[in-house]
Amino acid sequence: MMKHPLLVTILLILTNPPFLHAQDPAPEAAFLNIVNLVALREPTSIQLGGFALNGGEPMPTGETSGVLAIVPGSHPFTLTNPAAKPETFSLPLVLEAGKTVAVICYDEIKEHRDGSREAKLRCSVLVEGEKSGPRLSLISLLQDPFVGISLSGKEVTLSARQAHQADVKLEDAITVVHRGRTLAEFEIAKPIHYLGFLFEDPESGEVGFSLIQNEKLEYQAPLKDDEEKEE
Repeated sequence: MMKHPLLVTILLILTNPPFLHAQDPAPEAAFLNIVNLVALREPTSIQLGGFALNGGEPMPTGETSGVLAIVPGSHPFTLTNPAAKPETFSLPLVLEAGKTVAVICYDEIKEHRDGSREAKLRCSVLVEGEKSGPRLSLISLLQDPFVGISLSGKEVTLSARQAHQADVKLEDAITVVHRGRTLAEFEIAKPIHYLGFLFEDPESGEVGFSLIQNEKLEYQAPLKDDEEKEE
């Protein structure tokens, strides 16, 4: 279970882009939430537009940046962990004024034909869609291809990196249990999208749960890069 709420609105008062000044008008802002679910034991660092997040310190697994107010436009996003190969993963983030984007950082193990294994850094970028109303999506970022959970008393199997859509309505009480251990308990209190991610805590080895709440954010399963496919 997370010790801190995931959605804490932060308006950073900095002198350099990409973050907005406190006096900048809110309509000019784009909004970004970064969640670190990388399960590697080495520390994970994140940069946006050349600026190091978290005061330059690594972001612990399971932690979030909160919602950041960003200058709209294209910003380079860089994820670094010494245990991955390569150590750095980069992509451009296109942020639009008034809209929210969430970046879910995680890792996956790539197995080669010779039996060797290496960790790859990955990101899922969640952007706003057109759907509305109370919704619940559960996504497993664990290395197991299939993960069984109990969702409010109903047995469910999650496929790795795929979203399981659950039918919910307002005031539903949700419990997520994995192997007899309760990962999360929450209520569908608003007509928004609740997105829950299962990940492995690198310190304890236990399964953790990270929850994002947003009206319009949608999850799409990541696609394999051509350069990562085996010949």
